[in-house]
Amino acid sequence: MSMKATIAELTANDAFFEVCPVSTERGPLAGYKNAPNTLTEIIQNARGHGDLSFIVSGDTRLSFSTFFERADALRAYLQAQGMAPGDRFAIAMRNNAEWLIGFTAAFLAGATVVPINSWGQASELAFAVDDCGAQWLLCDDQRAVLLGEALETQNRLIVYDRAVPGSLRGIDFREAVLDEPPSAVLIPEPSDRCLILYTSGSTGTPKGVVHCQQALSQAVFNMMFTGMLTMTVEGGLRDLRGGATQEKALLNVPLFHATGLLGSFVLPLVTGQGIVMISKWDAQEALRLIESERVTLFSSVPSLVKDLLTQPNLDEFDITSLQRVSSGGAAMPSDLPGIIDAQIDQAYASGGYGLTETLAVGSQAAGAVFDAKPTSAGVQSPIMHVRCTATDGTVLSDGEPGEIEMKGVACTLGYWNKPEADAAIFTQDGWMKTGDVGYADVDGYLYITGRIKDIVIRGGENIFPGDTEQACYQIEGVKECVVFGIPDELMGEELVMMVRVASDLITEDVILEGLKSRIAGYKIPKYVDITQAPLARGATEKFDKRAIQSAYLKRAIAP
Repeated sequence: MSMKATIAELTANDAFFEVCPVSTERGPLAGYKNAPNTLTEIIQNARGHGDLSFIVSGDTRLSFSTFFERADALRAYLQAQGMAPGDRFAIAMRNNAEWLIGFTAAFLAGATVVPINSWGQASELAFAVDDCGAQWLLCDDQRAVLLGEALETQNRLIVYDRAVPGSLRGIDFREAVLDEPPSAVLIPEPSDRCLILYTSGSTGTPKGVVHCQQALSQAVFNMMFTGMLTMTVEGGLRDLRGGATQEKALLNVPLFHATGLLGSFVLPLVTGQGIVMISKWDAQEALRLIESERVTLFSSVPSLVKDLLTQPNLDEFDITSLQRVSSGGAAMPSDLPGIIDAQIDQAYASGGYGLTETLAVGSQAAGAVFDAKPTSAGVQSPIMHVRCTATDGTVLSDGEPGEIEMKGVACTLGYWNKPEADAAIFTQDGWMKTGDVGYADVDGYLYITGRIKDIVIRGGENIFPGDTEQACYQIEGVKECVVFGIPDELMGEELVMMVRVASDLITEDVILEGLKSRIAGYKIPKYVDITQAPLARGATEKFDKRAIQSAYLKRAIAP
């Protein structure tokens, strides 16, 4: 059976994942008929997991029951202090158990939760808290020091790690978790706004992306569908191995990111998975945790997946429990599927594509579905319409690259207090422009080739940097690669390639020779910069192409 036929069967009338028109603020859109109406219902159902192990974070170990006891105690405190439905509850701190407890408490109290990039500078943190008009702020002491007295928000809950007594304003998180009964959880309306996620701001001021209860529920249900599609194609659920007794995920992606929040926190709430938290990326610490906690799932951006599986002392760790490796958030390097296959026995690899604006819903693939076309970004979601368009708006045929546009129930309702941004991203007929370039094939698989803003026009030829990057990754010894354009008087623009290599043996000549046999001559960079240092990454661990380009230009014009 073809992939399209399998998906059609799983989403047919009376199937558990039946897809049908559902009522939304933007009119009828495709959605899962059996998905709960709200994310609140999904979270509430997770109480049934009882004493099953849930969170490992440093020295903290929590069962599902203990987790909800602490979240309920904090919810009771917040409501006693005057929290009202719709209040903005900002969270600014690194991944830890308190982050998850705070999110759950505020969400079940009816607040609009605003996860903030905890890696930002003081001005960036202050901007997000001020922009959303947060009445409440949960932060660790490091962020509290950065923010100081700069904000009007008085209701601060601070997780103390190393604070100097009397130096910070706020209430210790531990004092806020009181032993008093909370009020009953009220089930909100599907259209209620409940989450604001801020964009990275790599091309301007960050924007608050607003989502409602219905979109969140549908997005989580879509993740469940991805698992069902894989089991259907493979013929069943794989057994645990390597001493693992429970599905456990290593949570290393930021919780202020849609993938981290939904895929690494809410989905385990649904499935009864354990969460092993690592507050800051360290490949050696990640390997230690995989071994000691018998982690079964590692999900991250491609660069970190590759970093983990190419550690020189990888064979010193027992990672036989690991069977599912997921990569998303950026184009899959062409050499990564081979690395996963070589290092993980019978690897259950996966990948996907989505945006903050779509709650990571777009395309996805796992296991045999992924293996069929590992360089793709997966098959298109049943609840997300996808099309590729030319610069004049013409809808392109399968196989023709253009700007990816999406329409679906998981798409944002708009940006927080930015009507001009809404007008720029949505077409008159309701399609959302992604700014990404790609194409779909006849089987429904989606391929991402780059960003519109990254297209380099050299001598009249449009060059997608992703094509050159993928060719570079096929050269042995290449660890990381970023390609971008710089101004050139003769050609308009020229290509620059920054390459992180494994050893001094990988020279510029080696790279250029390797490219000549893989791509057309006009796609080969004029400038190649070799390094053994990691390339700059942003808050979500994707390569920060703007920062890399800026640093290169500064060196190029330096006397």
